[in-house]
Amino acid sequence: MNLEAIGVVAELVPTTSPFQVGMSGRPKAGLRPFHIVGRLQMSTGSGTWDEWYLAFDDGRYGWLAEAQGQFFVTKPVALPSAQLPEWDQIHPGVQLNLPPYGTFAVQERWQANYVSAQGELPFAAPPGSTFFYVDLSGDNGTFATLDYGDDPGVDSFFVGRSMALAELGIPGLAKWQDRKVSAKAAALNCPSCGGALALKDPQNTVRIACQYCGSLLGEAPGGAGKFEILQRLQKVPLKPEIPIGAEGSLLGRDYAVLGLVGKSTSVEGTKYYWGEYLLKEKKTEAYHWLAVSNGHWTLLEPVPAGEVSAEEGAGSHIFCRYKGRRYRCFQRSHAVVEAVLGEFYWEVKKGESTGAVDYVEPPYMLSEERTANESNWTAGVYVTKDDLEKAFGLKEPLAPPTGIGANQPWPLAEKAQAVRRLAGRLLLATVGLYILFQILLPKQVVYRMRHELPANKEEAQVLTETLNIKRTGNVEVSVDAPTDNTWVGVQASLINQASGEVWSINVLSDYFHGVDGGESWSEGARSRDRYISHVPAGDYVLRIEPEYEVGKNPPYYDLRVRSGVPRFYRFFWVLFFLSLAPIVYFFKKIGFETARWAESDFSATASSDDSSSDD
Repeated sequence: MNLEAIGVVAELVPTTSPFQVGMSGRPKAGLRPFHIVGRLQMSTGSGTWDEWYLAFDDGRYGWLAEAQGQFFVTKPVALPSAQLPEWDQIHPGVQLNLPPYGTFAVQERWQANYVSAQGELPFAAPPGSTFFYVDLSGDNGTFATLDYGDDPGVDSFFVGRSMALAELGIPGLAKWQDRKVSAKAAALNCPSCGGALALKDPQNTVRIACQYCGSLLGEAPGGAGKFEILQRLQKVPLKPEIPIGAEGSLLGRDYAVLGLVGKSTSVEGTKYYWGEYLLKEKKTEAYHWLAVSNGHWTLLEPVPAGEVSAEEGAGSHIFCRYKGRRYRCFQRSHAVVEAVLGEFYWEVKKGESTGAVDYVEPPYMLSEERTANESNWTAGVYVTKDDLEKAFGLKEPLAPPTGIGANQPWPLAEKAQAVRRLAGRLLLATVGLYILFQILLPKQVVYRMRHELPANKEEAQVLTETLNIKRTGNVEVSVDAPTDNTWVGVQASLINQASGEVWSINVLSDYFHGVDGGESWSEGARSRDRYISHVPAGDYVLRIEPEYEVGKNPPYYDLRVRSGVPRFYRFFWVLFFLSLAPIVYFFKKIGFETARWAESDFSATASSDDSSSDD
C-alpha cells in the first residue's frame, strides 16, 4: 500500500474525538494491534466527523470511524459477488444480499465532502472534493460501507463491526467530559438576548436553541466557535421538565441533558405532541434519547438496523424482532419538529420531518425514524417519573402520566404475579389434599344389600340390625335398580340408638324410554346417589321403606350406605374461589391492554401471539 503524506491541507475542524495520530491500540478480541497513522475529516453539510487510518501489525490497513458517539472498525475486502446497485438506486431501510458477506440493511446513504486531513492516507483527499457512500448494518454488530468514490459505481467495500471505546485497547484516552475544548467555547453568550449558554458538548454542537429566548443559532461562516442567529424568537417555545444541562445517573448510566426537541403528528386533523430529550452518555459517548408523551417516559438508545428483523403477523399485526424479543407495531406517524431547545449535533430546525414507526413489547419499545438518506433504529425501556426525579435531582416533580403509555407496563403486574403464585401453590395443595383424602381416608361401607320387591309393599319394609358409623361426616345413600319404563323410590332413615335422632333421605331409581314420531327418547337414571351432609359417629339402625307401583316394579333394588365420602363439588368450589383472584386480575389486564391498543393504529384485540413472555 502506497501511503501518501499529507502536505498543505485545510485546517482541522476541532472535535471532541478521543483519538490522535500516533496512538496505538491492542484490541481485546477480534483485531490485530494497530497504529493510528492518519486522520480524515468529512462532512455531509450538517456536521463533521472523523475517520482514522489504521495500520495493523500484519501489514494490512483499515479505518476507525466515529459518528454520533459510536465507533466502527472496518477493513477493505473483495467486492461482493452479487451485482451492486448504483448509489442513487439505494434507499434507507432496504435489505441487500451481498454474498459471501451476508445480508445487510441500508442504514444511511450520503453525498459528502472531504474537509481536512492529517498524517498518512492511502489516497489524496483534496478539501471540498465530493464522494458518495452507503453505510450498511448486518447482524451481530457487523458494519459495512460501500464506497462509491465520486461516481455512481462502487469503488471499494469495507466490512467490520461496531466496537465500544474500551474494546479498542487504546491506553491514555481522556474521558469525554475531561477533554480539552480547543476551538469552540464551552460557554458563550446568545447573540440575540445575551444570555449565557454553557455548552455540554461544545465540539460536536452545530445548532443551539437558546434556553432564555428560544432563538435558533447556527455556526457562522468560518466556525471558530462563533454562532449566528438563524431564527430570532421573543420567547422560549417550550418549557423542559428536566433542565437543559442537567446531569444524572439513570439505569446505571451517567448522562448529560443536551437538548429538547418538541415534535407533533397529525391524525385525522388532530395534532398530538410529545418531547424528545437528547442525552450524552458519558462513558460510551453515544447519544441517547429520553422521550416523553402524556407523562410517560422512555429511555432509548441507538441499535444497528441489521439486527432488527421484520415479521408479518395475522391480519394487520406487523412485528419486529430484536435480540430475541418480539415487538408489535403500535403506530406509524409523520413526525414534525415543532420547537427545539438546547444544543444539537445536527442542523435541526423547525419543520424538519421524518417517518416514524413504533413497536412495543411493554415495557420495551423499538422505534424507526426514516428520511430520504437515513434509517435510524432505537430500542428503549419505560422509566417512571419517580426514577427520573431521583436520577436528575429534580426540585419540581414531573407531571403525572395521563392515559396509558404505548409501552407502559401494566401497573398491577407485580401484584397479579404474587396473587398467581399464591393461588397456584394453594391450588396444588388443594389438589394434593383431595387426592390424599381419596386414597387414604376410608370410605366406610355401613350397609350393602339387595332387596326383593314383593307384591305386598308391607313386606318390602326393612329394619336392619345395629350399624356402627365410626367417624362423624357425610353419609352417601345409593340406589341401583333394573328399572325399565318404571320406577322405585327408597326412603332410608338412620336412627341414632343413643339419642333417637333420625336422618332421612329419599333416593329414586327411574328409567323411561320409547319412540315418538320416529325418534327414540329416554329419561331418568337407574342409579342415583344422595347425601346426608353431617351424621355424628355412633350406633344406628337403618329403616328402609321402598315405594313402587305394584305390577310394574323392577324385581329388586340394590342399596348401599357409605360414610366419609369426599364430595367433588366442594373440591370444585375451593378451586373456583382460589382461582377467582387470578381471574379478576386477568380481566383487569385485558381491560388495560384493550385501552392501550385503542390508541394504536392497529386492532385493539390482542392475539394470543401478543402475550408478554415477561409477564
